[in-house]
Order: sequence, then structure tokens, then C-alpha cells
Amino acid sequence: MTEPGTGTVTTAGTEAGAAAAAAAGPDAVAAADRRFEIEGRTLRYPTDFRDGCSLVSMFLVPTRAADEQIAASGFAAAEVAPGRTIATVVGVHYTDTDCGAYYEVAWGVMVKPIGDRRRVPYGATVTDILRGRVASYTWRLAVSTTLSRDAGLRMWGYPKTVEDLRFERSGGQASMAWHDGETEVMRLSVPDTGTRTPKRISPPVYSVLDGRQVVGNLTQSSTDVGYHRSGASIRLGAHPIADELRRLGLPKRPILAAWNGHLTFRMSAPRPLRSA
Repeated sequence: MTEPGTGTVTTAGTEAGAAAAAAAGPDAVAAADRRFEIEGRTLRYPTDFRDGCSLVSMFLVPTRAADEQIAASGFAAAEVAPGRTIATVVGVHYTDTDCGAYYEVAWGVMVKPIGDRRRVPYGATVTDILRGRVASYTWRLAVSTTLSRDAGLRMWGYPKTVEDLRFERSGGQASMAWHDGETEVMRLSVPDTGTRTPKRISPPVYSVLDGRQVVGNLTQSSTDVGYHRSGASIRLGAHPIADELRRLGLPKRPILAAWNGHLTFRMSAPRPLRSA
């Protein structure tokens, strides 16, 4: 596993960026104004991911196990039923982004929104999922390039590491595999068919940046989308990282899988979260 690297950060702003940050609140101004010089590229907020494809699987898992997995973040899993929450395993092949082309594997959990003390148990989480506004936290985020790793670490605090990821499409299936030397850590497979175009969503994405809980919004559009209740699978290898998913009860059949044939999104600047 590659350790997180470093990039050079400079602070400079644009008039439009400053105006958007001011509208978001005083705590967002400093972050939204920043420019990041990483591997010869100048990156700023919002960051654009113009095209790619993704495979997604959702699993019903024990809340206690999920909370133990993400305990260091200070976030808590959002329940959809007594003692049950949803974990996601995602593979993405980015072909055109501000951070270049790369592969990504993300393991996450749907979490309780910070500061909302009037939520109806279970029902509020289900409603947020259906409306595309459920909050999530990703505890494991593997990528295939140092540029995407350093951008994620420095700009949002995402726990990115550089790993050996392999994407392929064959026989009506898309798969993303994670390897460590000769060992396959994980392989996710989903049928790569779909014709739907769902509405644009902008869910909150939680992370920890410089020791502080923050939230950004991922405004996402997809086409050639397919939802699948069968035909998806996940395989785990004999590896300590794969044991993180085993502690959640995987491998097992996902409750729902999705293929996004074309994926476009924009990631906002992170904003500090408040408990009240």
C-alpha cells in the first residue's frame, strides 16, 4: 500500500469563486478561494469530473459493525431498519477529469446528518436515499494515480491511497478488481447494461480534513443507467483489507446494484460541519 504523498498548495482566488464562497458562509471562504498546484496542474473548487462509468453495489449490514469501522471519523451510521444500515462498494473508471484519468474503489457507509435532531428513525434515511440526498462517509478509497490521491487528500481529506486497480468489461459484465501483488483483495462485478437517465442529485459527502469534520456536495448526472437486483457479485480475497468488509458480513448478495454508463459530476469546496 502506498502512503499518502504531498502536494504544493497555494492560495489565490477568482472573483466568481469568492462570490460563491461568500454565499455559502464565512467558514467556506478560505477553502473555496484556494488553488492547489499538484503534479503541474492547478486545481480549484469546484472540481469537475466530466466523464466516466461506475459500478455500485449496496449491502444491508449490521449498524454496530459499520459504526466500529468508521468510529475514528466521529460519524455514525444511519439506520434504515433496527440494527441495520447500508454500506456501499463502488468502482469508477474516470476518463476525463480535472485530476486526469484514473480508476477508483470506494467503500462507504450512509451516515446520520450532523445537526439534525428531529429526524424520524429509519423513515428519514429511506426518504433521503430515494431523494438522492443521503449523507455518506467513505472510510476506504483506493485510486490508481498519485495525482488523484493527492488531490483527494489535500482538497477534501479523503483517505485515498494508490493501489493496483483493474477495470474490465466483458460478456455483459463490468468489473473492478483490487490487487496487492499476487493477491486479489476484492472484485466487484455488475451487469453493464442500462438505458435510464435519472434526475440530477447533489448529496452531501462527509469527510475529515485537517482533523475537522467537513461536508462537500457531489452534484451528479448519469446516463445509460441500469439498476439490477441480480447478476451482481463481490468476491473477497485472503487479505487484511478485505477483512474490513468481512466484518460487515460480506461477501453476500447486494440488495441493489447499479451501472452508470456515463457519469458526470462536480465536487464543491468542503464546508465545516456544525453539531447544532
